[in-house]
Amino acid sequence: MTYSDEVQDISGKDFSFLEQLMEANINMLFVGDFFQHTYNTSLDGNVNKNLFDDPIKYMKRFEDKGVTPDTTTLLNSWRCSRTICDYISANLGIRMSSNRTDNTVIQIVSAPEKIERILCDESIVKLHYQNSAKYGPSHKNWGDTKGEDCYGNVCVMLNKSTMQKYNAGKLSELAPLTRNKLYVAITRSRENVYFVRE
Repeated sequence: MTYSDEVQDISGKDFSFLEQLMEANINMLFVGDFFQHTYNTSLDGNVNKNLFDDPIKYMKRFEDKGVTPDTTTLLNSWRCSRTICDYISANLGIRMSSNRTDNTVIQIVSAPEKIERILCDESIVKLHYQNSAKYGPSHKNWGDTKGEDCYGNVCVMLNKSTMQKYNAGKLSELAPLTRNKLYVAITRSRENVYFVRE
């Protein structure tokens, strides 16, 4: 059996090579989350340029090579609460649910004193769209936390364009890469998520 993880980041000519491997007469298991595509293994001009534009077309590429997509086995999160999963499904348009039965908090924080407490609490990771290094050690970029599983409370800093979509109730209309990175950031939380305007 051959296993490939984080398959959603395989791009360009690397994806063409992966398709060639799919033709081999061996058992293969590919694991990935289309909506966690935040990184490209290669950028090769127009080769597979539109690969991540549409999840249905993406899955069809696998089906055309005889690989059967399974979109249900890993649908339930062990990390995120039902509150977080419901929020992702309703606001980002990414279907997910939880194996947990508890509820946590996901909310916008605007009171200056509460923002200051969150920013001063080093146990709460602060996640930015980009340029997190200039803020200090408890700050990271949204997409850079993919695969990390060690956070309780998470503070997601919303940049101007994301804040506008949040206020309009249109987070699902963010540019796909931005939406994916926000999805990654929110789903790092095992406990509560606080949104703060950057």
